Amino acid sequence: MSEADKTVKKKNMQKKRKPRRRVRWWLLILPVVIVIALIAAFRIPKALSDSKVRQLGYTQQEADAIREMGLIDLILENGYYSRHLADEILAGTLKRNYIPLYLATDPGTEFTDRDFLLYSRLLDAGYEEDQLTNLFGSLRFREIVPLLVLDYQWNEQIYIDDVIACRENNAGGTFVLENSYHQFYRMKYPAENPAAVDVLVNKNYYLPGNYSPSDLTEVTTEYAVDGMRLRKEAANAALKMCREALDEGYAFFISGSYQDYVSIKKLYEYYLSNRGELFADLEVGKEGFSEFQTGLSASFAATYEKYEDFSETECYQWLSENAQKYGFIERYPEGMEDITLCAADPSYFRYVGKELAPKVKASSLTYDEYWCLLLKGWENESNKPADSMIENAEKEITE
Repeated sequence: MSEADKTVKKKNMQKKRKPRRRVRWWLLILPVVIVIALIAAFRIPKALSDSKVRQLGYTQQEADAIREMGLIDLILENGYYSRHLADEILAGTLKRNYIPLYLATDPGTEFTDRDFLLYSRLLDAGYEEDQLTNLFGSLRFREIVPLLVLDYQWNEQIYIDDVIACRENNAGGTFVLENSYHQFYRMKYPAENPAAVDVLVNKNYYLPGNYSPSDLTEVTTEYAVDGMRLRKEAANAALKMCREALDEGYAFFISGSYQDYVSIKKLYEYYLSNRGELFADLEVGKEGFSEFQTGLSASFAATYEKYEDFSETECYQWLSENAQKYGFIERYPEGMEDITLCAADPSYFRYVGKELAPKVKASSLTYDEYWCLLLKGWENESNKPADSMIENAEKEITE
């Protein structure tokens, strides 16, 4: 074979060879780089946020719990930290809507659903979070509840100082303060559902002038002075109570009952002219603001015991212990005048129903407080806790 033929053959062989593949190395490492980047994108921010949380005072275990509860952003944005808050987070018992309470109180402070309900009620009444943390950090549940009835306190510290100063004197269950925190009739609202058995009428809530119960009935003179009228349900309960008390040896009768708007107006004006405004407000109340207009209130007198003070009679002792079984509560107990805004009257009982009365009695709250805490409607539904919390709070208060 000539040299020329060899050269041609060599060229033909070169043409038939397949081109060499070159592996692109970056395609091999790209998935690894992506995985690393994804891990870093997750772990670096987590590490940074965990570091910031620890800087606030939390442990890593607490930081993990905060993350599990979805509270990282909230905690960091507000700089929230207290030992009490950290303990509740770690224990898994935190109620996130009430974080300010944990911030304001010492470790070991126990909050129950009644505290959370009270907090929500005060928030609904217009109190700010800083005011509420001051109140709950300084006072006890029983000392805060009256604020639901009293006027809004712009400077809650004055109230706090007064309550603490009077705490020893009120240790027996009374609530008497040095200062006044309510101006009569300043805030006036129409009574919610005037015909309801649990209606509240006081210095804030009034009945319209044309309101008169449709089921008024005259009470038999066997257990009442002539002319006494009550709503049928209350009258039947009162008669049953009088009869059964008599069977046990306690004789008393109804000495005061329903009065209409005009009668109350005349009575108020009489005392206003003869005894002054304060006496008239405490003893009678302006027209529309008296519970006698509800037809659910009755005054009792002992048949045979001749004491000036009804509270000294055995009949009063029996009523105090048993009236709730028949649906009645003592409406204006002694030592609670700063809350009820009426003079104490041991002879005055209000019918609220056989189911509600034992609860009010067990709560040791005035009816004003009980109603504002558990029965009142909400100004802003967003402030209302879950129904289950309200039910639990009621059990805690009444059991």
